[in-house]
Amino acid sequence: MKQNFFFLWIGVLLFLCVPEVACADFAALLKRAEGGSPKAQVAVGNAYEGGTEVPKDFAKAFHWYEKAAQQGYAEGQRPLGVMYELGLGVDKDPAKAAYWYQKAADQGVARAQVNLGILYEAGVGVPKDAAKAKGMYQQAADSGYPRGMYYLGQIYESGFGGRVDQEAALSWYKKAAAKGYGPAKKRLAALLQASAKSLDTKEVGGKISRPQEPPQSGSSLASAGPSEVKKTPREKKKEEADIPQPRVMEGEDGVLPRQQREGARREVAELLKAVDQGDAKAAALLGDMYVEGVQVSRDLAVAAYWFKRGAAMQGSADAQNDLGIMYLMGEGVGKDLKLSVFWLQKAAEQGNATAQNNLGLMAAKGDGMTKDLKQALQWYTSAAELGNANAQNNLAIMYTKGESVPVDYHKALSWFLKAAEQDHQDAMKNLGLVYSDKSTVVQDLAKSDYWYQRSEAVKGDANAQNELGVMFVEGLGVTKDLAQALAWFQKAAEQGLANGQNNLSIMYSKGEGLPQDYVTAAQWCLKAAEQGNSSAQNNLAIMYSNGQGVEKNMSKAMEWFSKAAEQEDSNAQKNLAILLFEGQGVKKDVDKALSWFTKAADQGNIAAQNNLGIIYANGDGVPQDLAKARHWLQKAADQGDQASQESLEKLKSLN
Repeated sequence: MKQNFFFLWIGVLLFLCVPEVACADFAALLKRAEGGSPKAQVAVGNAYEGGTEVPKDFAKAFHWYEKAAQQGYAEGQRPLGVMYELGLGVDKDPAKAAYWYQKAADQGVARAQVNLGILYEAGVGVPKDAAKAKGMYQQAADSGYPRGMYYLGQIYESGFGGRVDQEAALSWYKKAAAKGYGPAKKRLAALLQASAKSLDTKEVGGKISRPQEPPQSGSSLASAGPSEVKKTPREKKKEEADIPQPRVMEGEDGVLPRQQREGARREVAELLKAVDQGDAKAAALLGDMYVEGVQVSRDLAVAAYWFKRGAAMQGSADAQNDLGIMYLMGEGVGKDLKLSVFWLQKAAEQGNATAQNNLGLMAAKGDGMTKDLKQALQWYTSAAELGNANAQNNLAIMYTKGESVPVDYHKALSWFLKAAEQDHQDAMKNLGLVYSDKSTVVQDLAKSDYWYQRSEAVKGDANAQNELGVMFVEGLGVTKDLAQALAWFQKAAEQGLANGQNNLSIMYSKGEGLPQDYVTAAQWCLKAAEQGNSSAQNNLAIMYSNGQGVEKNMSKAMEWFSKAAEQEDSNAQKNLAILLFEGQGVKKDVDKALSWFTKAADQGNIAAQNNLGIIYANGDGVPQDLAKARHWLQKAADQGDQASQESLEKLKSLN
């Protein structure tokens, strides 16, 4: 006679999308991928694509990218698009490549936006569409992705699908070049007919970049200040005797609306009057307006005139700094490094932190002066103490390299942190690099990951924003802060990232970082579920089964559990099995329940393993089979499940 001494555990939980961490053990990583983790699936795909840890196998890489992509994971969707575009591990199919690039692009993945833009520009896999190509590049550029900036610059330069706009092209090339993008540097140099690296008209910035490969012991940090240029004779220009007359900027149709024209003239007139009354800042503002083309036509020569007047006649530190930059760049004036140093020195002596940092960079490179690292250190320190983020980053670099000071990673961290607190992206990346390298004696991989993610998150990368939210939930590399987590999840969710939407839903459902709100939780969960996110589909099904934020509807619960279960989500498979076993909202079907329990259990789902053990031990709907009961209970117990261990002990007492 069989003995019934177990109760079927029927628990359903919400599961937070915690980011997967790369495993040293490929077998462990593979197990997590087989368990349904999309990030692990992408990592396994990367390993097969690159031939790291396993022999290169594009077919297997494609298989794992596809699994991640089908769960709505953007970082799987983009490489899947690449596989289809290039025919790696699958027949080449540009249309499917475009489909998956679009999926990733909709979630804010800048690389996918550029890939899709290229297809629209060429008319490969999609109809040729200049507007859509430009739109994709624009989205990528706006997120801070340099390749997107470069391609957007090409659109403006070529006039593809519109009119040629050299100024816009130059602006985007400069932005991409400032981020270190090589093709943009080359194109910019060709357009400017000079070899100088593009620098911001306000401030020169030094930076270091995260390497593509993990840093090795003894890896070093490198700054990137002004690039070396060949000395060229000064251009001789006749100074105009009269004050240049302001030209009001024209609009697309040739003129601005009258009200705007009059407003622009009034503001320029007011600044001219202020200059005549001895206001040096007004002269600097006029120079800025001509540099940026704000309310007046962009004219660097006129800008230089106003900077000269403000700097030379009235001693404005801002104008002196700007004039120094113009001589450094050769914009609006003949390029002259010595005059650049002269005006920057004037501004620096007045306590202008921007000029001090720029002088530090020039001293470090030997531009316009003898190379002098000690002098560079002094200028960086002065500017850093005044709160200049670029100088703080540059000073930290000197401490990591031991330039004119002993190597001191603790001081380097201190200055990197001060810059990072001002959202200085290079400083954030540098913190990630320093914390990742064991040779720095301050290695902390959790903090390294946090700063790498934050550097991308502040640029608008939705996946990084989501990962940062998880770090604040879990306290990984940062103090646990649910309010911060909520803010980052919100940013990712609003960009359409399914994982961000799901995690935001969980925060609302649990009342973490804000009042509990099941209705809003259900709304965000639905958005993620409709994108194919299996975790969200499982969570939405739970809401329908419990009537949380939505009207209780077991039919819809079954529908969403089934969608997630078919994507190999082990929690959904287990929950679907429970409904089938109990006959909740559906006709009871023990055979199907056992099938889904087994699928989940084979993926390592502890609850499914425990339930199977209990079913076979009790003989509920199946012949009692103590051997199978022990098998599944042992599987769960081996993963640390206490309830399964206790059940095993009870089984032993029967022998």
